[in-house]
Parts: sequence; C-alpha cells; structure tokens
Amino acid sequence: MATEPISRRNFITNLSATGALLSLTDTPLVQAYSTFPAASTPQAVVGPIKVISTQKLSEAEIGQIRSAGNNVELLMLADTKEINAHIADAEVILGSVDASLIGQAKKLKWVQVFGAGVENMPMELMEHPCLLTNMQRVYAPVIAESAIGLLLSLTRGLAQESIPAFKERAWLQTTNVALDDLYGKTIGIVGMGGIGTETARRLHYGFNMRVLATDAKPLPKPEFVAELHDPTYLMKMVPQVDVLMSAAPLTKQTKLLFNEQVFSKMKPSAYFINVSRGGLVDQQALVKALKDKRIRGAGLDVTTPEPLPADHPLWACSNLVITPHNSGMAPVRQLRAIALVCENMRRYTNGLPLMNVVDKMKGY
Repeated sequence: MATEPISRRNFITNLSATGALLSLTDTPLVQAYSTFPAASTPQAVVGPIKVISTQKLSEAEIGQIRSAGNNVELLMLADTKEINAHIADAEVILGSVDASLIGQAKKLKWVQVFGAGVENMPMELMEHPCLLTNMQRVYAPVIAESAIGLLLSLTRGLAQESIPAFKERAWLQTTNVALDDLYGKTIGIVGMGGIGTETARRLHYGFNMRVLATDAKPLPKPEFVAELHDPTYLMKMVPQVDVLMSAAPLTKQTKLLFNEQVFSKMKPSAYFINVSRGGLVDQQALVKALKDKRIRGAGLDVTTPEPLPADHPLWACSNLVITPHNSGMAPVRQLRAIALVCENMRRYTNGLPLMNVVDKMKGY
C-alpha cells in the first residue's frame, strides 16, 4: 500500500469539474488538518449500515453515495413522518436534523451536514457524542471569486457609478469615485480556512498582493502568505492593510469581531469585505465608518438578519455593495459536495478517519 499522505485540502482542491471521486482507494488518508481524534476513528463496518438523508438528492447522487461505501442502505426521506419512522436505527444522517429527533436516534454515530458553518446547529446535536462533519473548503473556490468580485466592483467604481449609470444609459464623462487598483497592495485576511486560503492564493498570484493573515488554528504558512499569526495579531494587522477581509467562522470568540475599534484603525483608503457570517460584524459601526468615510468602501455577502430589511441603514451607504448570501452558488457546488459525501462514506465504512470533522467545543 502507498504511504504518501493525502490531505483534506488537496482532496477538495483537486475535486474534478464533474465532481467525480479521486482514486484514493489504495492510499492511507492522513489528514493535515482537523479530522477524527485518534480515539474516535470508527471501526470498519461489517453488517449493513442504515443511512438516512434529509437532504434532497437525485437518483444518480443516491447511487454514487451507496456505491462509495460498503453495505450502505441509503434512504432519502421527504417529511418528518418518514424520518420518525426510520431515525431510531439510523447510524448516519446526511443533511440537517431537527433537535426534537436527536434523542430518538439511538444508534446515531455520524452526521454529515451540507453547510460549512455550524453556529445554528441544535444544541442537542452539538452535545451528542456522534461525529459531525461539514462542508468546509468545499464551497471555497467560488466564494473566493465572489469576494474578489465584490472588491473589484468597489475599486473600479462599478457598484457606485458604472452599473447605476448603465441602467440609465448614461455615459459618465466625469466620476465622483476615485478608481483604485489592487496591484502590489496588502490584504489582511481573518480566517485562513478554505475561503481565506483560496482568496489569498488568487490575490497574491493574480494581483501581486501581499497577504497578511490570522487564524485560530496552528496552520503551516502557505508560500503565498507573507505573515500568518494567531488572532491576537488582528489589531496590529488592521492599520497595515488596504483590504480587510472576514473569512472566519462565527463563534463566541468572533461575534462582533469587526467593530468600531477595528474600523477606526483601518486606513481611510481601505476596503472591508465579509463573505463568512454577518454576526462577525457590528453593522451599526460599519454604517458609521462608511457614512463618515472612515473607510473607502465595503462589500458584504452576509448580513444580520437575512434577508436584510428594506429600511436597514446599510442600504443607504453609497460606498457599499451587498449580495444576498449567494457567493457559494455555482453548478459545481453540488458536485463537489456529493464528492465529499462519497469520500467520507467510503472512509466511514472502512474504518478510516473522516474529512471535515467539526470540533464541537470550538464550533468549527
């Protein structure tokens, strides 16, 4: 058997455009990042394993998942009545699960959710001894493109003037927006998971940007990142950057992390981008920073609440662009998600460590 380790990051990065699984059968899957704790590695499955899916799947996807593991009995359940009839002896759940049903799942060992964030998972699930895996890094490539799109729409004046002028069929000879470039500038990224890493790679190699970053996990520094520190570096990093980006999960430690203190330390010429969770941002402080021109602009794909009410003061900020939490949307999203589910099913039924195991205590 080969001994070359395959990391979670490499697996997800190399998912093919068709979503097909890589040929990893003969490779021991040693993770470079969070996986099963050693003591929690499952035993190889001997008898049939009952899997219920609360996530809508196509027949082809069901077939893929069944064939990925050994002795997998997969049922896609349409409503609560069906779930109630099968949850007691289900060993695996694919998709979300209602808090009231967790106590009935007497044989539950693993839940695979189809989202990246777990801050809204029911407490009953977070306290259950079952393993929880998510979709971290799976949606990162397209979200990184959206983050850069938000940024470019601001630096090139598209959001502020060009697109509104286009709707009016107006050719603007003069502009009130100082057009800016990114080449050679500095971005500070909070959270070097999938989204932060994919964005950093594209901006460094595509725009020659210098990347500073923080992360709560002790990660190896990628070659395209100039500096990577723990979260205590944030306030030292903020005054140095031309772009500040939020790519961290929402936890007790990161709630309202981007607040008046942070915005007051940013360069007046700097931009703020948030593509993680709205709860990381003190939106009242952001509105003030934008209206007072304390920062040049901001791009948000996430807000609190969602949808954002029509009378919310964020809408009145002319130097802000908002997208409706759709940064992860693309046809390849589902293909990559199913590929990860299949790989985890293969691992689970062979007693191998799973990918994307959530640390329930930390919330990511």
